[in-house]
Amino acid sequence: MDNLEFVTGAKELIDLVKPLWEKLNKHHEVNSIYFSDKYKNNTFEKRKVKFLSDKTSKVKVDLIRDIEKDIYVGYCVSTVDVDLVGEIDSLFIEKEYRKYGLGDKLMQRAIEWLDDNKVKSKILGVVEGNENVLEFYKRHGFYKRTIVLERI
Repeated sequence: MDNLEFVTGAKELIDLVKPLWEKLNKHHEVNSIYFSDKYKNNTFEKRKVKFLSDKTSKVKVDLIRDIEKDIYVGYCVSTVDVDLVGEIDSLFIEKEYRKYGLGDKLMQRAIEWLDDNKVKSKILGVVEGNENVLEFYKRHGFYKRTIVLERI
C-alpha cells in the first residue's frame, strides 16, 4: 500500500505505541481464559516503565502510519538486553490492515535489527489465549521451547 510509511526510532517513540498497545492488551484480556484480570489491570504506563527505566538495554520501535488517514496502524517493539538476548516484545496490526503482510514486514525489520546488534538468542512470548499466532511466528523461525505455567 502506497499510503503506508514506516517510522523507526527508539524510546522517544514509545508513547506513540499507546493506543495500539491498549488494543492488544484488550485482545489479551478478552481472549485469556486464566489471566484476563492481569490484562484488565494492566496499563500502558506500567508497561512502558520496562522500556524507559532500563538504561542498559536497547529499544527499537517500528510504527506503521497510514499517511492519508494520519493514524498509526501497527507497531513492533524490540529490545536487546545487557546479556545480548534479543526480544520481539510486542507486535500489533489493526485488523483491517492485516491482509497486507505488514506483520511479516515488522518481523523482518525486528529480526534484522536484532541481527545487527549481534544478539546471542532471539525470543518472544505468546500470551495464553493467543495461540493462533504461533503459526505466524513459526514462519519467522520461532518455535515453542519452554512452556511456563503460572499458578492462579
